Amino acid sequence: MIFIPQRIILKNLTPEFFFAECERQYFFERAIEKKMIAKECLENKLNNSSKRKRENIAKEIRNLKNKFTWVATCSEYRCWKIRHKYILAGDLDEIVKNITFVFERIQEQLIIKQRNLDNDDSGESIFSRIKNDWDIGYGIKIKDIKGSTIKDKLINIADEKRLKSQIKRIQKQRSELLKLHSGLIGSGRAFEICSDEVVRNREADEASQLDYIMKKSLVNENNKKIPLWKVASTEKQRFAEIFIQVSSLDAYAKQLDYKPLFITFTAPARFHPKPSKGVSSWDGSTPKDSNDYLKGLWNAFRKDIHRHKIEMNGFWAVEPHKDQCFHKHALMYVNKKHYDELVILINKHFRHSENAVRIEEIDAKKSKATSYVMKYLTKSFNLEFELKGGVLNVDKLEISNHKKVRAVQALWSVRRYAMFGVKNTLSLWRELKRKSFLKGKNDVIDKAFAFVDKNDFIGFSIFVNGNLKIMRLYSKIQVFKNDLLGDVFGKRLIGKYIIDLSTKEMIDIKANYKIVDTALLDAAELQ
Repeated sequence: MIFIPQRIILKNLTPEFFFAECERQYFFERAIEKKMIAKECLENKLNNSSKRKRENIAKEIRNLKNKFTWVATCSEYRCWKIRHKYILAGDLDEIVKNITFVFERIQEQLIIKQRNLDNDDSGESIFSRIKNDWDIGYGIKIKDIKGSTIKDKLINIADEKRLKSQIKRIQKQRSELLKLHSGLIGSGRAFEICSDEVVRNREADEASQLDYIMKKSLVNENNKKIPLWKVASTEKQRFAEIFIQVSSLDAYAKQLDYKPLFITFTAPARFHPKPSKGVSSWDGSTPKDSNDYLKGLWNAFRKDIHRHKIEMNGFWAVEPHKDQCFHKHALMYVNKKHYDELVILINKHFRHSENAVRIEEIDAKKSKATSYVMKYLTKSFNLEFELKGGVLNVDKLEISNHKKVRAVQALWSVRRYAMFGVKNTLSLWRELKRKSFLKGKNDVIDKAFAFVDKNDFIGFSIFVNGNLKIMRLYSKIQVFKNDLLGDVFGKRLIGKYIIDLSTKEMIDIKANYKIVDTALLDAAELQ
């Protein structure tokens, strides 16, 4: 979306004329700023020579100001400056103020278009008219803002607190992109995988999260207090959870006599800033662009798998190359009669070049299939692991040297891993893991617990599908009101239940605790 003053339109002048005049006015502005600095440097000098220089500079400034036209005072010119001349650095409040100014102009035009749509009864939403590549200032596009829909993205722009969070993230990404453009990141370069700054930022975020957890407690209506750190999920716990999922999936595949494969998918050369082999043909794409590209291919591949009714499941993990471009690893278990067709579909969707895909058939007699994917998951979790009799030894989980992998995944908001081909029942699994007091409440839940107690995640998923589900109830909380977006609501959880789908029985599982400052609780206890 571009902003052109009405005066330009009425005079039948082109947008290019207006933009050229903007460049001219901006040149005068910058020239005046430089001369003002030079004049200030001479203020404390009292000799005649300095006095004459100050007078000459003052005269030059007056002459430059006389060259200003009406363009320099119009709001469209300010929008142009914010979009094309301002650098994303400095005072955060000022940046938010400027982006808000541009966004308000965008909203004004959209509201007019919305009224026109309302009048023609087409039923078309105004949000379908919004383009992801619209600039909201400082070169930030709507697509750069987090949100699953266009409306969600606009809400994150309209809300000042959310916008600040978005800007901080984009600033960190741009700092890293600058290093990528400078050739500082890659194999044999100053940094491999990512800069030290990204790791420090990630460590600072994690330290802030830990500080919050350590300073808070959970309190119920009976004033029972539980330190938050005792119940907060840790990386070690999440890793142990995934090990159970992968091991269970492997055992299930063996029962079905499925063939295990390990596949590596890479992005085309245009996504690689500094490839380890060959000449760079990078087009400036961000690391997130490389992941989005692979994600698009994966989604199309999964649809094809469903269409061809190929029986398969597995687990994938994503990690960056040394030049920060992402690639994907997948452990696949496939029905042996579908193997040839699966390979054809893999090559159809992912083999954009000779070395784009690597397919390894796993010999289960020589190596454990799960070890393939766990190798890459340890990088995502920044952990090394040890097995004891084939079982994960949680006490031996140690921090490894994979901090950079985790930091890059967090920087670009890339999902680290996922299971596929199996119904996702992780939320229900976690509830039963945490709440053993639910045993005896319901016959179906007791049967589900039998799988949980054996760490049989796949058996659990197959059993609960169609038998149990979680239902959450929310109340709406108005966050703000906006002429374009209308009433914008947040939500607060007011109820959580496990539903027995055969009897429609609802078992209440919501814990009625509030998060409060531990220091305030301790002070109250002393009084």
